[in-house]
Amino acid sequence: MFFNEKVLLQRMTEGDTAAFRQLFDEYYPKVRVFFSRFALSGEDAKDLAQNIFVKLWTMRSALAEVRSFGAYLFRMCRNAALDYGRKHRVRVDIEEDYSETYPLDEEYFARETRSRMENRIAAMPEKRRLVVTLSRLEGMSNDEIALALGISKKTVENHLNAALRELRKISS
Repeated sequence: MFFNEKVLLQRMTEGDTAAFRQLFDEYYPKVRVFFSRFALSGEDAKDLAQNIFVKLWTMRSALAEVRSFGAYLFRMCRNAALDYGRKHRVRVDIEEDYSETYPLDEEYFARETRSRMENRIAAMPEKRRLVVTLSRLEGMSNDEIALALGISKKTVENHLNAALRELRKISS
């Protein structure tokens, strides 16, 4: 069934239970299969999956800002699986099962992260943005950037360090 996740997420933030039901019907089977790989019983997998959707409904006001629902949902499931593993002293190997259960989410997550990084770079002060662009996108050395912009190598390094500190916040 084709549906627009963004529209459904927006409707959910407004309390639309039909939109929630559509997302639930689409994703619940995948989430349950994901958990069945870690849970000690089928009932545990079912409970874990249901808890994910209860959490989604209770925090629905934040969902309108989500760019990739699949990646967001995977992150929630991953965290719940890790918590389950700690609580039940079960080894949870997410990486192996991730590609089988959610083959496209890695691409979506990478795209979302790239987009957030581009937005963060675009919001940087002009000189810093230029230094980052020349360094990371154009492949210029710090010496070449300093020469091209007429600034010291230390200033280039300071701009890069500040930019990298800012960009690291995105992936954490």
